[in-house]
Amino acid sequence: MIKSHIVILTLLFTSFIMSGCSLLRQEPVERVVTKEVLVQKIPLNLKSPDKFVWMDVEYIIITPENYEEKLSELQEDGKSVALYTLDTDSYEALSINIANVLKYMKEQKLILAKYKEYYETELDSEK
Repeated sequence: MIKSHIVILTLLFTSFIMSGCSLLRQEPVERVVTKEVLVQKIPLNLKSPDKFVWMDVEYIIITPENYEEKLSELQEDGKSVALYTLDTDSYEALSINIANVLKYMKEQKLILAKYKEYYETELDSEK
């Protein structure tokens, strides 16, 4: 008879432990509910970049024939006598680099315009 009481007590104790003391819990368990919600896109509000203004650059071509004349003109005008020179290959490379920068700027402007169109078209049609 004592063995049966021990077995019953052991079963009750085991079931109490396995239930995680849920019988003693006073707060209700909150359920997590997930649902899809349509979120509106936020307007980009991007200001267009200021127009790029090229500064004037004056190239002075120095040759062995006009070297003395150009040096004296620079001195008379109070300008620096230091000369910065490019050979033909470097001048071509500089020209190509400038063309590539302009191309890159145009591509970036187009990308920004497409982003703005994508976001603002979507917002306007939802209203």
